[in-house]
Amino acid sequence: MFEEVFKERIIMEGIQPERAVSRLAKEGICVFHAKKLKKNQILLSVKRKDLEKVFAIYPNICYNRNGRALFSAYTVRPAGAVGAYKLWALAVKRAGLALGAALFLFATLSVDKTVLKIEKTGAESYAREVTEILARHGVKKFSAYPKNKADEICADLLSLEGVSYCSVKKRGVTLTVELRLSPFAAAKPVEGDMRAAHTGTLVSVAVLRGTLLKNVGDAVSAGDALVGAYFLKEDGSRVAVEAIARVKIACRYEERFFVNSAEEAFAAALLAVDGEIKESAVTETENGYLVKIGYEVTETINF
Repeated sequence: MFEEVFKERIIMEGIQPERAVSRLAKEGICVFHAKKLKKNQILLSVKRKDLEKVFAIYPNICYNRNGRALFSAYTVRPAGAVGAYKLWALAVKRAGLALGAALFLFATLSVDKTVLKIEKTGAESYAREVTEILARHGVKKFSAYPKNKADEICADLLSLEGVSYCSVKKRGVTLTVELRLSPFAAAKPVEGDMRAAHTGTLVSVAVLRGTLLKNVGDAVSAGDALVGAYFLKEDGSRVAVEAIARVKIACRYEERFFVNSAEEAFAAALLAVDGEIKESAVTETENGYLVKIGYEVTETINF
């Protein structure tokens, strides 16, 4: 259990960095929470005991037999500790070994039971139902995860029309729910208007059915209706339909972190960003590191 929480974040950079990650797996190095930052960058976590082995496989610079420097096709740089190990390191540095050990044990037990992020994969049309079923069993962000209810949660999810496979797994602080639909069954359409799940600026819209309520360039807030589930007749009356649409929203994230480095601040900020990063900046101030990230998210309804 303790070995699982001793992890370090690293950033791998190079052409097709996925190949470098695959090689780590072949070398027996466990890779956690891999996330692509850019086309040539991947943020991932490894066990602290494997960190030295990673740098041995991908040194930023090495030398041939003639003493000439050769650069590796991939570069690796640390992005700070992660999870309970991060708490351990900070506690030891600021309050001494005894206090750090106490905080570490407390954080380990807390993090092991808490859900900080919920990922839904597979049948996107059932995203709302997944959230409702999890909440019904007491599972939501910043709440304790009831391991003994995993079978009950899966049973409720499998009762949804057309669902043939369900998986509920918790790794670290992330709970992943995967649903698969039977190829011979149609997914239940989402009813009602399409509403924004993020706050930002609408940058693109594709509406196959329904009435567009916002235009490209409009500012939107989470909860705003974007596409109405109806058609307007010439006399102004409405005809109810199932909305089918896809939109892209440009979002801004800004947060201040009281950590030891800009890399650590940026890595912490990435946990709150769930879209494609377009721009980012980390500024050191008198009161910690200020992180600003611009990113885009795609939202759909019955698309």
